[in-house]
Amino acid sequence: MIALNDGDVELEKPKTKIVATIGPSSSRKTILKNIVRYASVIRINLAHGDFEEKEKLIDLVREVSAKMDSAVSLLADLPGPKIRLGILKEPLNIKRGERIILYVDGEKNYRKIEREGSEIRLPVEYEEFPKIVSRGSLVYLCDGTVKLRVEDVGESEVTCVVLCGGTVTSRRGINVPGSVKVDVPTKEDIELLKAFGSKVDAIGVSFVGKREDIEKVRKFTDAFLIAKIERESAVRNIDGIMDAADGVMVARGDLGVEMPIEELAVIQKKLIMKANLASKPVITATQMLESMINDVRPTRAEVTDVANAILDGSDALMLSEETAVGKYPVETVETMAAIAKFTERYREELTENRILSIMKETCGNKNVVDAIALAIVQIMKCMDIDFIIARTRSGRTARSISRFKPSQWIFAFTPDERVRRNLNFSYGVIPFTMKDRSDRNIVSFLKKLGIEGKAVITEEIRLDESVRIGTNAVKIFDV
Repeated sequence: MIALNDGDVELEKPKTKIVATIGPSSSRKTILKNIVRYASVIRINLAHGDFEEKEKLIDLVREVSAKMDSAVSLLADLPGPKIRLGILKEPLNIKRGERIILYVDGEKNYRKIEREGSEIRLPVEYEEFPKIVSRGSLVYLCDGTVKLRVEDVGESEVTCVVLCGGTVTSRRGINVPGSVKVDVPTKEDIELLKAFGSKVDAIGVSFVGKREDIEKVRKFTDAFLIAKIERESAVRNIDGIMDAADGVMVARGDLGVEMPIEELAVIQKKLIMKANLASKPVITATQMLESMINDVRPTRAEVTDVANAILDGSDALMLSEETAVGKYPVETVETMAAIAKFTERYREELTENRILSIMKETCGNKNVVDAIALAIVQIMKCMDIDFIIARTRSGRTARSISRFKPSQWIFAFTPDERVRRNLNFSYGVIPFTMKDRSDRNIVSFLKKLGIEGKAVITEEIRLDESVRIGTNAVKIFDV
């Protein structure tokens, strides 16, 4: 969405892409329209709802996007092998010292919570649960906010004592650090891929542990694959996963439970840097503005967290419960956009472009596209460039430039609609679909939008009609 302000181009959306999760709080057209004003990607969590409900959400997002003439992308997260609580009749507040019996509930139907004195019974939707814990095991509920210690293990029940209390709700995650989980993708994942893999733009692959997990999922869909890094094995095998996936997500909820919590910030920074170096879009997720589920203003720590994730090099930031079930979904997206736009103005002042430094040091090992991207960064340091124009077929050229997080917008022109939607995950990229991407067509198109100024544009060189080299040159001109 482009608007003119005193002759200059301003975009309502920040360069940092916002991923907003749709749910009960945001599934009305009026609410979703206001969210799409700022969000570039709408996320659907396939772990919730039946097939019909998921289909309705997909149709709703497509309808609203079309009416607003917005190229918003759809990301669908697979449930993966996550262990979850069953369906509870109502939220339950549990306290330190209470006894909790976690029992296997294969039917996935809610049963009335039984409370006898200080003992509470909660259903678990994983038949093998008693086999993966032992006396003394620590069990975390709801992204680690509730902590239990296993006291006794039976055939279908696990008795625990509450070490840290909190509020528990239906189908929230259960983590047992170090436990063995089933392979990715699960049977349920495969069913969902067959049903929705062709209806969305991107798939979030949950609980990836190795590159083979991504390769298995790719057999069932052509969608853009985002590897969710939320296990210790994923951190250990990140190079292979990064190579196989199209992008990554730093999923801090489960990762912060599976790994020592004090290591999380450093892990986040390292994962973001690896993704930037590989020209793969990286999403930072979980508890970004969590207090806004119930409050209209975020905490100071949350604002700082959002800003630091941007300065770390995140391409996108994700809102989960904040927009899915929170009281203030629109205000939350507006707040994140405001933080992002303000922080982006100070990126060059506050951060050293380590990606640029590393790329320069290893320039002998890079390819033509990398060299072109480096050249563009250098040109922008020497000249007053207003924006960048990237001709791209696969999205690679635009992403190679985007990883340097330039202060200028990147207008990407591709003949492929799928590539356009995939570029919604990359920082500062505004993608357009255009079959004839000649200089004349691109300039005419931008002028109609009121976009004028000095541009650096990538050039695709052809030896003749049958031989295409690809992006192999840059030029500078006024639009």
